Amino acid sequence: MDAEKKVMIAVDASEQAEYALHWYLDHIHKPNNYVILTHCAEPPALPAFTFREGLAIPADEWKKVVAKAHEQIKKLEEDYMQQLIQAKIKHKVRTELGHGKAGEGIIKIAEEENADMIVMGTRGLGTFRRTVMGSVSDYVVHHANIPVCIVPCKKK
Repeated sequence: MDAEKKVMIAVDASEQAEYALHWYLDHIHKPNNYVILTHCAEPPALPAFTFREGLAIPADEWKKVVAKAHEQIKKLEEDYMQQLIQAKIKHKVRTELGHGKAGEGIIKIAEEENADMIVMGTRGLGTFRRTVMGSVSDYVVHHANIPVCIVPCKKK
């Protein structure tokens, strides 16, 4: 029997991430593989505030923003976990919230978990947008010390 492999799958709320998970399950997954679902959330976006006291963000408003971000992450985790449970896949979920950029978080978690491989989708940004904005998948490919499988966008 093959030795257990830890396969880290980077997920978010995008259609591309879900497609990458299913592509992995359909094409690569082996019964002894252990799947580590990873989500590296960016810090919550600040809504438009009315600043009553200089540039300070009202604490109650900030708490609402953070609570909403946590709810969205929890739902995302539950949705992906349910898919793995239904497929009878051994898994673990790991989330990082607001600790730097997503690519850096993915690399950090892969190292901490001793992952054997990273699987992730790509948003299919054009060359210009990818150059200007950067690409999480591009960052991961260039900084990972393990194989990285990039699953391109599903053709429509």
